[in-house]
Amino acid sequence: MIGFGSSADAKPLAEHVQVVALYEPANGHIVHLHMVTTLGDAEPLAPEEAIGEARRRARRRLRNVENLEVALSNEAQHGQGPHRIDPATKSFVALTQDRSRQGEAPSAS
Repeated sequence: MIGFGSSADAKPLAEHVQVVALYEPANGHIVHLHMVTTLGDAEPLAPEEAIGEARRRARRRLRNVENLEVALSNEAQHGQGPHRIDPATKSFVALTQDRSRQGEAPSAS
């Protein structure tokens, strides 16, 4: 569970987190990430609803959203820090800082 708020007496608790990643199927590059946090006794969204909302929001700034694949997770850390998706397993893979800067020349040591 994740706690939110600043009052010591009444902190709503995150009971459920859904991470929706829209990614390029060829290389696993995540181009849009959407997180849904359910607090307290509220009913979590169905995965289909979370995916639909992720696609709607992605369409505001991306083209060809329909060509992107979807990966889902209930692990909050998958929505934090750089990740990619392993296209074979649809698993989230954490990237080191060096790997997240693909295309840059390696630094001389």
